[in-house]
Amino acid sequence: MLLAQSDAHLSLGAAQGPGAELDRQACERLDIPVLRRPLGGGVVWVDPGQLNYFFIFPAAAGVRRAPELFARVAPWVLAVHAHFGLEVEARSGQDFWCRGRKIGGTGAASIGHDLVLGGSFILDAQWTSFADCVAAPSAGFRTWLKVALEEGLGSWSRLLGRVVGPEVVLDACPALLRAAGWDVVVSSPTEAERCAMTQVELEDVDWEQAVGRRVRAGIKLKAGAFLTERHWPDGHWLRVWTENGAFRRVAGSAWSAGQGGMLTGLQPGSAGFDERLREMAGAGAALWGERLSETAVWTD
Repeated sequence: MLLAQSDAHLSLGAAQGPGAELDRQACERLDIPVLRRPLGGGVVWVDPGQLNYFFIFPAAAGVRRAPELFARVAPWVLAVHAHFGLEVEARSGQDFWCRGRKIGGTGAASIGHDLVLGGSFILDAQWTSFADCVAAPSAGFRTWLKVALEEGLGSWSRLLGRVVGPEVVLDACPALLRAAGWDVVVSSPTEAERCAMTQVELEDVDWEQAVGRRVRAGIKLKAGAFLTERHWPDGHWLRVWTENGAFRRVAGSAWSAGQGGMLTGLQPGSAGFDERLREMAGAGAALWGERLSETAVWTD
């Protein structure tokens, strides 16, 4: 296992294209480096307010699939949070939640013959720079993204009302690992390992890479929640925030802000949804129903 703290940067998933996911000018203006990790998942924001962990399981360990690795690691992650007063639950085989908010996520991948899982303890993260660097079709999209991040993602400082430094968590980790049944030998990366890490940081990402966006027309906020926006040649546009199988928030050029709220909490295709859409769009209900279907994303 590797524990690490880092300067602010953006980490792209293994199959993501930087030009599709990020605003290059914003990244350069804010001096936010962009790296590509060999792990799965979407765009990850990393800053000094997080303590990152990576579990590396060689083939000889007998762990063959990412869900097995998550199941092996999750009890320790829960124990670390509990040690500092946070009751956390594992969800969706990859995330951790506390008091109705996501407080951590993980990504996994095979690297050579090893299986790797990475995640972080979000101690005191700041999301503004992340939202500024994400590719956005409009200022309204970016505003909604900031609201969604503030509402949906938790941090230790917010939930505990105090800041816990990464070094404090680091000091507690060996004892908590032993309590979870692990044999622990504390060490530091070798010189060869440090050089390998530095080499990855020096590699430039290809901004012109022809790779589409991981989430069509938007971004995954957390498990079961997505923010998307589409624009059409006739000048109309639609912005949709979906969560847990229902519309959380909708805005469009064809109706007022108040009217968009009429779809909140409804599922597409339900009797209530069709009635509200006809009330909002009148004779254009069928067209806007199709456009909502094109824009909304429900699963990753």
